Amino acid sequence: NDSLGEALESGLARLLGLIEGAEPPACRPLTQQPLRLIASEVPLILAGGGQVGSVQPGMLEQEPPASSTVFDNAQVSLAAELLNERRLICIQATTPRSARQFVLDIGAFLRMPVSLIPVKDELPTAAAIGRVRDAIAFLDLGVWSRSQGTPLAKLREMADLAPRLVVGIASDAASGQWPAVRAVPITHDMSHKVWELAGASAELAQSLARRFRVSLDEARTAIRSASDSGRLRGSSLDEAELVPQLLAQGARRMGKSVTIMQPRAELDALVAPPALKKQLEEILLWHRNSGRVFGEMGLGENAPFGRGLICLFSGPPGTGKTFAAQCLAKSFGLNLYRIDLSQVVSKYIGETEKALAAVFDEAEAGHGVLLFDEADALFGKRSEVKDAHDRYANIEVGYLLQRLEAFDGVVILASNLRQNIDPAFLRRLRFLLEFNMPDSGMRRQLWEQALPSEAFRAAGLDLRPFVNQFKLSGGNIQNIGMLAAHLAAASADGLVHTGHLVRATFRELEKTGQPRGAKDFGPLAPYLESEVMA
Repeated sequence: NDSLGEALESGLARLLGLIEGAEPPACRPLTQQPLRLIASEVPLILAGGGQVGSVQPGMLEQEPPASSTVFDNAQVSLAAELLNERRLICIQATTPRSARQFVLDIGAFLRMPVSLIPVKDELPTAAAIGRVRDAIAFLDLGVWSRSQGTPLAKLREMADLAPRLVVGIASDAASGQWPAVRAVPITHDMSHKVWELAGASAELAQSLARRFRVSLDEARTAIRSASDSGRLRGSSLDEAELVPQLLAQGARRMGKSVTIMQPRAELDALVAPPALKKQLEEILLWHRNSGRVFGEMGLGENAPFGRGLICLFSGPPGTGKTFAAQCLAKSFGLNLYRIDLSQVVSKYIGETEKALAAVFDEAEAGHGVLLFDEADALFGKRSEVKDAHDRYANIEVGYLLQRLEAFDGVVILASNLRQNIDPAFLRRLRFLLEFNMPDSGMRRQLWEQALPSEAFRAAGLDLRPFVNQFKLSGGNIQNIGMLAAHLAAASADGLVHTGHLVRATFRELEKTGQPRGAKDFGPLAPYLESEVMA
């Protein structure tokens, strides 16, 4: 065909090892030597493989074999033996990362590189998979199989053409006629070994394993980027160089259903009662020491509800739930991923579950804290089944319960209506924190934080009437301070006066539908008339 002729004329086919020389007839010069296509290329062309030697974009990147395995060597050796015999095996895993690491271990055992082939909207052709030669082809169908089932017919075509193919599928997906190996989530000890295989020192590997449980390809990519960045600045590879690379790597994987928040505030900035701050400190302690507890102390195997850190923050709006989540993420040194319910919840049956699967999978690869605002919309009580929609809504809740148990990370549920949360979720919580309306002492701190520094306040500005007169939440006070600062910036002297605060307070009360008459402003009523009513 035309593509074959072009490949032969260009000499590219010979360079790629796609053609071989035949025995030349007697008395014929070498320039007229006949050539033939290698035998393995013929069925690929007949299968509709397109151009000779063509491979889909992204399939040429390969991970070289490591010096040893991360998973149990006996399990890996059995999987390698099955792969050599059957040419195709499936890996059932709760997370794509553990499936990916398992096939990298098979590559390490067989001393072969691995071509990692992600799948999003369309499956690659069988001919394209068959062209991955001298390497193990890994087809990641984890999310695909969960939402659309395992494409068994397509896999049969691939198995006929692929020298060695490993397929990652969901933990509960069917593998058809092919052997299925189960891969457990990557533990702290396994992650420590991953970092050492990637080239980190023993001390650095121990520190990174506490925070990031990654597969070998992720660790190699992060170390390579950090090394390049460090060389440009003349610094050596250390944790300070690696962590930003890992966080950026994770953020790039998140989809449209997640808003990436950049946490900047520390826990010291949170205005909260001592008991609540104590609970937040306990959450920090849990996160920092969970690797040791589940690993060295051996409690991971018997954990009834998994290893994840699931917390519920409940309380009225504006009491600091989201801000506390930001402070925790900053203290953890992780990204904060806020779930956009408008992108996750769908009226179409099964679509919500599919979107949630992608969120959890991406979060585990993204080294971040998942924040579900208005969590009662997703984690609500199951209802009596009256129609198909009720049945599928209950399936979604059941899926969330299952996924939370398998999730080896941090999830924060924030809700104004704790009583609407399904009791099954409450049993799986590690911490339940109540955020109440602030008392007068806390309100004083919130007013001080919400306003510019003393240099931008009018002399003698007294906050006591505002603290005593208005029982507002921290969110309301923050809004008032922001508007007052803008009003002051537009004034002649550029300073915040009592009148600016009164007008800003009136607007906030108006927005939230609260009483805002002269009686409600008490001693501040004269400013109300001059600033708002005039």
